[in-house]
Amino acid sequence: MIVIVIYISFIILYGMIKKVNCYESFKEGVSSNFKILLDIFPNLLALVFAVEVFTNSGIIELFNEYVKFISIPIEIIIQAFLKPISSSSALVMMLKVFKTFGIDSNISILSSIIQGCSDTTFYIVTLYFSCVKIKNYKYALKVGVLTDIITFLLVSLFFIFFIL
Repeated sequence: MIVIVIYISFIILYGMIKKVNCYESFKEGVSSNFKILLDIFPNLLALVFAVEVFTNSGIIELFNEYVKFISIPIEIIIQAFLKPISSSSALVMMLKVFKTFGIDSNISILSSIIQGCSDTTFYIVTLYFSCVKIKNYKYALKVGVLTDIITFLLVSLFFIFFIL
């Protein structure tokens, strides 16, 4: 906490030395960021809504019936599906894996690798591209989803063949 106070004090002192009205500059920065927030909010709300619909719709339980024969737990598969949409939802699934299997288990290691190696592709495309008003993102979405799929498949295959 002390670092933040020192940092803010340094900024104010630097502004006084440069003869800048720090308060007016702060107000101007906040007002411009508020406009950006208004641009981002609908996209972020849509993304949160999509994650909630996916997790609460019962699709996960239905999907669980079809993947029982795979030696990878359903939580890992759900985490792999959620990670491109929402990092926090995938993190919740990873913590569920930690509670269920223990933090030192092979399944938990697999979950950690998936959390660290894949990216929030839909979040990036939805939020960041819309923030800077990019309408045509060409191959970004396709390449992002492809890399997420490849990450999950390679990590899962490695897990199945070398860990189990």
